[in-house]
Amino acid sequence: MPRSRKPSIVIAAGMLSAALLAGCSGTGAGTTAAPAPTEQETVEITFSSWLKGSKQVVDAFNAAQDDVNVTFNEVASSKDNYPQLTNQVKAGNAPDVITVEYPRVAEMASQGVLKDISNEAGDLVKDNFSESIQSLVNFGGSTWSVPLDAGVLQMYYRPDLFEQYGIAVPKTWDEYKAAAEKVAAADPNVRIGASAVGDPALYAALAWQNGAKWGALDGDSWKVDIDTEETKEALKVQQDLVDAKLLWTEDAPVLQQKQAAGQLLSVISGSWYGAGLQSTYADQAGKWRVAPVPAPTAEPASALYGGSTFGISENSTKAEAGVKFIEWMTTNPEGIKARIAGGTSTVFPVNEEARKAASAAFAPDFFGGQNIYDIAAEGLAAVPEGWVWGPGTATTLAKLTDESAKVKAGTTKLTDIFATTQEATVSELKNRGISVK
Repeated sequence: MPRSRKPSIVIAAGMLSAALLAGCSGTGAGTTAAPAPTEQETVEITFSSWLKGSKQVVDAFNAAQDDVNVTFNEVASSKDNYPQLTNQVKAGNAPDVITVEYPRVAEMASQGVLKDISNEAGDLVKDNFSESIQSLVNFGGSTWSVPLDAGVLQMYYRPDLFEQYGIAVPKTWDEYKAAAEKVAAADPNVRIGASAVGDPALYAALAWQNGAKWGALDGDSWKVDIDTEETKEALKVQQDLVDAKLLWTEDAPVLQQKQAAGQLLSVISGSWYGAGLQSTYADQAGKWRVAPVPAPTAEPASALYGGSTFGISENSTKAEAGVKFIEWMTTNPEGIKARIAGGTSTVFPVNEEARKAASAAFAPDFFGGQNIYDIAAEGLAAVPEGWVWGPGTATTLAKLTDESAKVKAGTTKLTDIFATTQEATVSELKNRGISVK
């Protein structure tokens, strides 16, 4: 039976307020306040992440100042990150600064993993990031993390192979389908791209691109709106491409072989994919380019397919020092340069000044001299506003993954898996005592 209580995010904010009041109560009778230190000691903090270039960022930050010293703990992957953080917070030994992707911010806040950092970082977020990005880290009047980047959805393609098969870069999904038909007809061993089936994060991005809004915070209650016409319309396009056998549907290892052999002409992915493309297909240097993702209509439209933020764990007593490091990582050009300098990251910062530094530090040789940051900037400007990730995102994505197996087996369609996913998400929130409208 669901417990009757307010959402955990609201409780967390209330607990923080109470803590602040207690902290202002002063010393008790008969006690003597400790004298202020004459010299400021270096504050030691810990930081965990799987993001490429993180170790280089930590080293550069430690070398640039003496106020805060950061010890870096590498996480194997984003998949490992969240259960690890949850267990660490329960055990009381979580790192001070933690990495949380946009889809998991509300969830980590509602579960008491993220600390409310409105006092330490509220102005930082307000002054340095657009409103559409702020809405991904601000909930219930509180700031829970600070944005780093945006995984802008875009298309990576081989211009030499596009020319070989006589197709132009598609600007709409209708044009994409026409190009896909032409490629498949010319060579049964080649396809324009790969199926989205099995990738729930991509489902969300395509729905977002088409104007869907899967979640919203209305007062103390969350709204869940996954099974909508906008969502089903976007995914019907992908289902139709699969039904017509115009896309490869194999798993990743086979797709990589086809990509290496020139049998897969393009990839729909986030702006972060550029780094992996360079490392995995180094022998194809100079052959790849980037274009805006095909849009539902002639009007450009994109979405975010990934993107990370940094927050302070609920265990940490060093939020101020942690936010100082976070600010340097996310808005200081030197922090961004350090992340990109190793050549393993194509991070696309959402802070404008940091983005300029990233663009200047990027070596465009692999992409034939094209500055891919210009394309990502176009895409970011075309992202529909109003998307919010709710606190049940893990359940949403897990249910979509389970339902995708039926789509792959041919027993159901992509458009039919969102009703059950909405039901599962609402049920999860209610079971956790979170109010749902």
